[in-house]
Amino acid sequence: MKKFILAAALLMFASSAHAEFLGGFIYNGATTPGGGYTAAVASKQGSATCKNIWYIVTVGDCSVRAAMKNGGIRSLAGYDVQRENILGFQTITTKAWGN
Repeated sequence: MKKFILAAALLMFASSAHAEFLGGFIYNGATTPGGGYTAAVASKQGSATCKNIWYIVTVGDCSVRAAMKNGGIRSLAGYDVQRENILGFQTITTKAWGN
């Protein structure tokens, strides 16, 4: 049993080294800049969310395209990605704005 727990812990910490996942296995509440920032005034905003469990299983669509579709955006002005992680249960929300 100890070997299983050690192997599971090593797997979780090793997979948290990806650039898209910021550290903080116990807690992480960070917003990272996306891209596409323009000086245009954005009249619409949309968001898309997906869930990640222990960096092993991810469910949902948190892409920029999904956020644009949910907000009825045709021309992207910019987007941010917000991550909240509590004990390996992560929620990723992409917020997009534009016209």
